[in-house]
Amino acid sequence: MGFFTGPSHFPRAGAQYWQPLADLHGASLDDLENLSIDLRRAEFHPAGELRVTETELLAWREDTNAWAHDWGYPSKLTEARRSEWDVQLGSRLLADTSGLPEAQHPAVWCWLATNLFPHFGVYRWGWPEKSNHEAPTGRTAWARFGPSDKNGLLLIRQRIQVYGPESTLRATEQELQSIQYRPAFGLDRRVARVVLETLLAEWEDPASNYGKNGGTRALDADDVCIEVRVINSLRPLCFATDDEIVSIVKDAVERLPSYRKPTNRKAEFDA
Repeated sequence: MGFFTGPSHFPRAGAQYWQPLADLHGASLDDLENLSIDLRRAEFHPAGELRVTETELLAWREDTNAWAHDWGYPSKLTEARRSEWDVQLGSRLLADTSGLPEAQHPAVWCWLATNLFPHFGVYRWGWPEKSNHEAPTGRTAWARFGPSDKNGLLLIRQRIQVYGPESTLRATEQELQSIQYRPAFGLDRRVARVVLETLLAEWEDPASNYGKNGGTRALDADDVCIEVRVINSLRPLCFATDDEIVSIVKDAVERLPSYRKPTNRKAEFDA
């Protein structure tokens, strides 16, 4: 959207990326919105000749903050509003960074989540719980801010990139994670998109077993994706056509009653 000059490279987070936030643990969103940044201490890819400037990053944050307030930030997030917020912020981040070098690099989004936009992470997922009355340390506790596919900002951006805003908004968190956490087929964007779109179509079909007839949407998504993963191990879906993938998912849905687990089973998903 014109915030950056040419193919600018973003800074990357270092090994102990969580330390600055641990020192700020419990700070208000207002305090986090306008933290100072220091690119002199940031790490960049050595081959990146053109680097983003502090002025560009601060202008981007100022504009994004104003946009966020227009979308209701920082009012309380209900379950429905949380889904809409994820779609809107993910769409905004994708539009702002598409085509830039390392725009999908986890270490880049780790730096952005811990230095430029920590308020969005805290607003959406909250502060990690304290341990013995002290802020936690380590990658596990700070995963939503970290250099992995669990980074919150990177996650919602990628969902828009893969599924589009409409499908992302229609899907449940469990459906999205059932695909995301099965990288055997979930890392292929085309396959992941077709699987999700088929599940959504099955949910909306009153004649389908999916999420009905004794099943739940969360557990059925888990069961279908387990079967799709098994099929993918025998016949990689990256070589299948869209229609073939749709047929595979539909067949798995038809078989749901035969392999549904006990009704007291609970699906394990991140919030």
